[in-house]
Amino acid sequence: MGWKTGERLAGSWYSLSLRKKMYILVAALGLIVGASIFLNLKVLYYFTDTFNAVMSDNLSCHRFQEALSEETEAFAAAIDDRSPEHLEKYEEACSNTAGLLDQLPYDYGKIGENRYAITWNIRNSYGAYEKKRDEVFSMRAGKPEYVYQLYEVYDMQDYLAAYASRLTQAVLLEGNAYYEEQLPKLTGLPFVLGAIGVAVFLALLFSMGFLTKGMVATMGQLAAVSRSIEKNDFSTADVTWKGEDEMGQLVKAFNKMKRAMEDYVRTSEEKSRMEIQLHRQQMEQAQLEQRFSMAQLELLKSQMNPHFLFNTLNMITRMSQMEEAPVTEEMLVAMSNLLRYSLRTAEPLAPLKEELKVVQDYMYIQQMRFGERIRWKVICPQELYGREVPVFLLQPLVENAVIHGISCREEGGSISICVEEKDGIMRICIEDTGAGMSQERLKQIRGAMANRGSGLGIGLGNIYRRITTYYEHGHVAVDSRENEGTRVEISFGARKM
Repeated sequence: MGWKTGERLAGSWYSLSLRKKMYILVAALGLIVGASIFLNLKVLYYFTDTFNAVMSDNLSCHRFQEALSEETEAFAAAIDDRSPEHLEKYEEACSNTAGLLDQLPYDYGKIGENRYAITWNIRNSYGAYEKKRDEVFSMRAGKPEYVYQLYEVYDMQDYLAAYASRLTQAVLLEGNAYYEEQLPKLTGLPFVLGAIGVAVFLALLFSMGFLTKGMVATMGQLAAVSRSIEKNDFSTADVTWKGEDEMGQLVKAFNKMKRAMEDYVRTSEEKSRMEIQLHRQQMEQAQLEQRFSMAQLELLKSQMNPHFLFNTLNMITRMSQMEEAPVTEEMLVAMSNLLRYSLRTAEPLAPLKEELKVVQDYMYIQQMRFGERIRWKVICPQELYGREVPVFLLQPLVENAVIHGISCREEGGSISICVEEKDGIMRICIEDTGAGMSQERLKQIRGAMANRGSGLGIGLGNIYRRITTYYEHGHVAVDSRENEGTRVEISFGARKM
């Protein structure tokens, strides 16, 4: 009879949908786990509440003792040297001690007679000490009674320190007594918690076995076929399941997915081959563009404006006839530095400090040429001088500002170079107050930048391609207004790998 009843219950169970089975099991497990959690928390809270109170009292007493010691040191330092720094530390220490004193437990029913008496003594003594401390601190050191009053304050500090130590010791002794009292109960706590855990574990095992019976074989089939699919083997037979419940729907969807995946894998392999070929072509194109940019850089380095060199040398010659040496020598040094920097290396990077030195030499020559018509300045934090930047990044832009901006105006103008770094992005801004450009010309330049720099001049175009090609977040922006000046801003992050 019992066997038939169990068989009917099993039949009823297997006839239920998976959702209803899960609801029943989750409800049962929820009750079991909830009861287990309630018991565990009940046991743990019983022990932890008092421990927390003891630890909190101990911490409050210890903090007050440390604050009192810090106040004593700050008072002595401020008495010897009443500098603003010592006075600030002294006031802060006094405020901290007073605040922690108010936090000391002061409930007779909770802390007991001994701690209450010590705390009462500290609170009353601290009020008298505070009054005497402030009185001595406001006295002048030359008064006859000053030393006597000062040592009276020191005695009161020692008295308070002794009582603070007694209070801390009393709290520790209370904590030890409570621990010794609760130790037998704590020793049995692991066995109680272990028994509860074993009971919950057995209930979970029974529930899981009841749920998974009849599904294990099918899940094993699903796992075996999945491993075959992982190896791109779609020749295994479809998974079978009797019934139309959720498990049956899952098996049917899995078989359908297996057949669809087989078609998808074939299509993806063909697509992958085509993408690899396309990527190879793109890499070859990128390498060609990189070689092209390096070639343009070498061209830029090898091109020095002959007209500029001719005028400069003529000017140096005339000035050498007018004066004996100093200015001519400095101009020759600046000129040689420019030539040496342009010809000394083929490396694509250089420290920012060297780039600024090239600009300094170039602007020195231009100031000899234009006199007070041209002014310039650099704003750059010292810590950025060692950062590596592309070579000939600044000089071509400064030269553009001089030739196309400042030299076109009779009154001249100024050039500023500003360098900063924020959130890993370096920003370099070259701004002049020269002739500027029309909106049509500005639109042409921005359009050329949108077309990967095609159509820009050698200097700006080469800088744009190097910045956007070799650096993360590389960007070059140009803004200008006619008769107001031009601003070029370069920003870039780390080098691309």
